[in-house]
Amino acid sequence: MVVGGGPAGMEAAYMAAQRGHRVSLYEQEDRLGGQFHLAAQAPYKEEFLDTIRNLTQMVKQARVDLHTGAKVTTKTIPDLRPEVVVVATGGVPLTIPFLELEETRWLLAADLLDGVAQVDTPTAFVIGGGLVGLESADYLAARGVQVTLVEMLPEVGADMDILAKAMLLGRLKKQGVTIHPHTKVTGLTKNEALVQLADRTTRFPIETVIMAVGVRPVRELVGALEHSGLEVHLIGDAVQPRKALETIWEGFTIGLKI
Repeated sequence: MVVGGGPAGMEAAYMAAQRGHRVSLYEQEDRLGGQFHLAAQAPYKEEFLDTIRNLTQMVKQARVDLHTGAKVTTKTIPDLRPEVVVVATGGVPLTIPFLELEETRWLLAADLLDGVAQVDTPTAFVIGGGLVGLESADYLAARGVQVTLVEMLPEVGADMDILAKAMLLGRLKKQGVTIHPHTKVTGLTKNEALVQLADRTTRFPIETVIMAVGVRPVRELVGALEHSGLEVHLIGDAVQPRKALETIWEGFTIGLKI
């Protein structure tokens, strides 16, 4: 039984099925692919949808029993009677609980890229300069939004491949995106962001805030299964957020190991 239909879960399901196991894959969303759908929304990354299509075709050809729109809990697992459970439940976006956040127009970068929410103001203020934050800035700038991005670390794109980072930063510069590294947001109001910049505090005007401050692994199912007697494996972003290729490789190796 594989819980989670992102790239790691699909690869694990495919490899296990290829080795002769009877595999069922459960995904709580109505579609397979997980975070790859978000990645595919960023400019010049549409090919990520090809990966989803290929993995989907592979698990179908391997006769994996697919269940979408199916949330798995510790109460439903015993009824399904699996011998092995592979947990590939990914992660959920983090937010920063600023005191006056309810007064601010804000949304998650994941919701922006997934089309769940949109920016309808002329400017946007992105908090977080990792891959998701930079791609959110790219996505908005391509639609004519003036973007300011802040990152508390000394550099942006620290989690990116050096070539991809150089290309993306070059594109953002041409689009007029303003980037402030080493800048920590300490508070938000309806119209301003309070930030710590080096040894001084300053303010930025804001209209819409985009949160791109990381991901929390979803591991609750593993903890609940700790004393179940089942063989349980945790893979992908449910272990910790990492690069896409690493999650697929982990699914591959677990599928071979079972």
